[in-house]
Amino acid sequence: MAAHDAIRFRQQAQDALLHAQSTANPVDIKAWLLVAEDWLRLAQAVEARQSN
Repeated sequence: MAAHDAIRFRQQAQDALLHAQSTANPVDIKAWLLVAEDWLRLAQAVEARQSN
């Protein structure tokens, strides 16, 4: 995976956060936040691999 993948993953995380902010259903909010967290972990994993 390349640097552009980490950028894309971070954008996906941001999009998920926006979805979480735009809904009122607590179950949906939690789900979107979990999705955002997963995208962020993927971005961080790519970045960590690149720095090694």
